[in-house]
Amino acid sequence: METIISVSNLTKVFNGKTVAVNDISFEIEKNTIFGLIGPNGSGKTTTQRMLTTILRPTSGIIKYKDHDLVHDEVNKIRQIIGYVPQGESLYGDLTILENFDIFSRAFNINASKRTKRFEELLTKLHLKNRENDLVKNLSGGLAKRVSIAIALIHEPEILFLDEITNGLDSTTRLHIWELLNDLKKTATIIFTTHYLDEAENLCDKIAIMFEGKILELDEPHTIIKKYKAGNLNEVMSQIIAKQ
Repeated sequence: METIISVSNLTKVFNGKTVAVNDISFEIEKNTIFGLIGPNGSGKTTTQRMLTTILRPTSGIIKYKDHDLVHDEVNKIRQIIGYVPQGESLYGDLTILENFDIFSRAFNINASKRTKRFEELLTKLHLKNRENDLVKNLSGGLAKRVSIAIALIHEPEILFLDEITNGLDSTTRLHIWELLNDLKKTATIIFTTHYLDEAENLCDKIAIMFEGKILELDEPHTIIKKYKAGNLNEVMSQIIAKQ
């Protein structure tokens, strides 16, 4: 399969002494779901923020196909990625369509294309007939769908998701799972999560991080088999016990 992201010897040090990410390397293949998992403070969020250009690495290389993020092609990379943060970044006093309009203009999507794109997203994210609802009146699950739609508004090749199912009920989580499996037909998805069943069921490959290092990097079932465990929760318990 085609490699879409290549990370080599990536390191992030804060204040010259706190090593948040420590010399990690991995590759992500096109049209797959890749999970970054680990306990709080493991480095997964810092890693994702470097991949999304929010943080600049202390050292190492991040490549998107032929684009080098670390050196001089940040703006090019921002055009091919979408990002859904853990917290909401929507305008609550505006409608869904008004939010779509604001964010589409930020990507310089012309008026004729905006209308068509909005209709596509409303259909894909199951938001039809809700487009004129104020965002502040939406349920957590619907608001999350709007956030995902906005991240997709410029048709990115790569979608980053930061713990997007945190706090959602089990039924809504399953709906998000179905959506992500559908989205990977046209985009590569990288997400962080504390729900290990989520990583186990969704991910083609996962990186288990601990104290800034990647301890395991493989398909979930392969890692589970390696640890002679029943699931990723048991794997994580073994990993933490050994540290």
